[in-house]
Amino acid sequence: MKKIFSGLALVLALCQIAGAQARVGTVCVAARAATPFRGQVISPAGGREVSSGGLRVKIDKRPAVPWPQRKSLKIEGLDVNERHLLAVIDSRGKSVESVWFRFSGYKSTDLCMVYDGYQGIGLQEATRRAPWCKCK
Repeated sequence: MKKIFSGLALVLALCQIAGAQARVGTVCVAARAATPFRGQVISPAGGREVSSGGLRVKIDKRPAVPWPQRKSLKIEGLDVNERHLLAVIDSRGKSVESVWFRFSGYKSTDLCMVYDGYQGIGLQEATRRAPWCKCK
C-alpha cells in the first residue's frame, strides 16, 4: 500500500511540474496597409512602400522592430503569466505611446495590435473580428 501512495505522489508531482511549464502567447502587429494612419495615402496596386513614418514596435526588452508595411508581424514566445510592456517607438528612438498588458485580461493567448495616432494603441484578441491581423 505504501508503494501505491508513493507512486501516486510521484505521478501528481510530475503532473504539477508539467503544468507549471510556461505557456506562450503571441501578438500580431497589423500592417500599415491594413490599418493606415488617418490621411495616409497608400499607392494603388501596391506599387511603392507604404509609409510607416519610421515607427517601430517594441515588447519588453526585445529589440525594436520596424513597423510592418504590407504584411502583419507576429511576435511570439511571450510568457502568458507575465506582464508585458508594448511600446510604439518613433524614428528617433523615443517612445510615442506604451501600454502594459497581461494575457489573463483576454480570452485568448493570440492578440492583435493596431496603432492610430489619434486613438492610440489598440490591443484585442486576434479573431475574425480583427481581419487586419493576418498572422498565421
